[in-house]
Amino acid sequence: MASLVSKIINGNKYFYAVESARVDGKPRIVKQTYLGTLEKIVEANQRVKADGIDTPSNSEVLEFGAVSALMDVSERLGIRGIIDEVVGKRNQGLPVGDSLVIAAINRAVAPVSRKFFREKWFEKTVLPGCFPLANAQNLSSQAFWNSMSLVTSDHIRLIEDEIASRIIKYYNISTECLYFGNTNFITYFDSDNPSKIVKTGKSKEHGADLRIVGLSLMVSEDFNIPLFYETYPINMKDVEYLTEIIDRLKARCSKLLFNPDLTLVFDKGNNSSSNFEKLLEIDPFAFHFIGGLKLNQCKQLHNIPINKYVVLQGEQFRDSKAYRTTIEKYGQIFTAVITDNPELYKSQMRSIAILISKCNSEFDDLITKIGLKQQGKICECFKCSVDSINSKVTTILSREHMKEIFDYIISEEHNHISLTYKLNYDKLKYLQNSILGKTVLFTSRNNWTNEKIVSAYRSQHHVAATFKQMKDDKYVSLYQLRHYTDNKIIVHNFYCGLALTLLSVLNLEFFRVGHCLSMDSMLANLSESRQVINYYVKNKKIIKTYSLTKMPHVAKNYIDEYKLYKYSCNKRNVDKIK
Repeated sequence: MASLVSKIINGNKYFYAVESARVDGKPRIVKQTYLGTLEKIVEANQRVKADGIDTPSNSEVLEFGAVSALMDVSERLGIRGIIDEVVGKRNQGLPVGDSLVIAAINRAVAPVSRKFFREKWFEKTVLPGCFPLANAQNLSSQAFWNSMSLVTSDHIRLIEDEIASRIIKYYNISTECLYFGNTNFITYFDSDNPSKIVKTGKSKEHGADLRIVGLSLMVSEDFNIPLFYETYPINMKDVEYLTEIIDRLKARCSKLLFNPDLTLVFDKGNNSSSNFEKLLEIDPFAFHFIGGLKLNQCKQLHNIPINKYVVLQGEQFRDSKAYRTTIEKYGQIFTAVITDNPELYKSQMRSIAILISKCNSEFDDLITKIGLKQQGKICECFKCSVDSINSKVTTILSREHMKEIFDYIISEEHNHISLTYKLNYDKLKYLQNSILGKTVLFTSRNNWTNEKIVSAYRSQHHVAATFKQMKDDKYVSLYQLRHYTDNKIIVHNFYCGLALTLLSVLNLEFFRVGHCLSMDSMLANLSESRQVINYYVKNKKIIKTYSLTKMPHVAKNYIDEYKLYKYSCNKRNVDKIK
């Protein structure tokens, strides 16, 4: 039985026709049809009556704005054709290019399980009109796995080469600075799965002892467009993996530009002699680089008096200062720029104050437990020896900078353990004056200004923002990684990367028509544009009418600019009732 319900969204009341049924003995909504606001329903009813048409027998609401925008970007770049040309067309079923583009659009807007892919998402969009071969059989889990099994790592590199090249040429993307980074994702592999790329390790979000897979990424400064992404085994350190893929990064960039003059920006965790040797090797071309140095690699630079620094010019630097010199590292002389950032200093001091408080509290708790243990008031599970107490103190001081500013003594006399500690204010003062707020950069770009070097290094937020987007539960989610072979994980990561690429390009196009939005905001605006199909019965015939819901100004502006109405169902079809 159908009933009418209302929902308040952004302060507006919208009505839906819902049908309920019992599922596993419990009442559940099994179908929901969007009707619109009360005013729209009344207006539609008056209009159809004026036309001599009865009230609709039912209605269908399809996703239109976001999926059609992403589909249009994909078609203009010719992505289906690129994939089919590289992988080869199948003799039966859905072409591989169709399967992967559909999967990428789904990951971009509404990631769902492959098991419910067709019923819960695909058929509720306007995409079936773009993929006439897509049916229940071709969109089954097995059919999709069959397509995935045809795609290899070599195929993916060739496909990405062509897609990245087309994007750079079509949109005139700047490649002066490219940003490289690594992250990892959890999987649902069993511990006895013989995977070569999924290993047990420490996830950057969920702790240790998880089965995880690594992902490396290189993005443009313009709109964080992925120009290289690759899956790798997490048992390799970041610095080791960069060594392995520098040749592939250069190969990708050689195909993107005729005369590459690129600067690769990465964090200090990628520093090694072999990496800089390969980066600066001129065959086929040398990468310039901007990186950071750890404290133990440049301690002497932290002792330079602040009165020798110069103010960085530009509102974005907010009173930051810099000192420029040269430094010998990894057998070569590089330009070094040490910055003093007041905003970073304030943030770090807040963190230091919190950590000092935690260490004081934990030291006091440990001293209390030592006393209770020696009075026999704590069970034997608490070990009280010089070695065990020293281990506990090491854990307390494992937080950043804490072992540098706390002094402690553990002593034993007549089987009596004692612990004393204190905050060393001289060491804290040195930390405040020489370490906090400062960052040491080094680069092969010897002719760049301080401002340009610092700005480029700080722009690593581009790759960080990309990783954050890929770990979003709502859009472009790479999570729910439930494939169980290395090949399928590699292909899964490929179409997730393709989803991110399409969204990044779409975000660029939004900017060029006058709207500077985050990806989430852009998708939220586009998602409000839906296709409504009303079904009427007259003289034993079904009459369909088509319309689009009222959409936000920014979405309509983009849809008008790129003429996306061609993806909507806009014909009046008349079918006889069987």
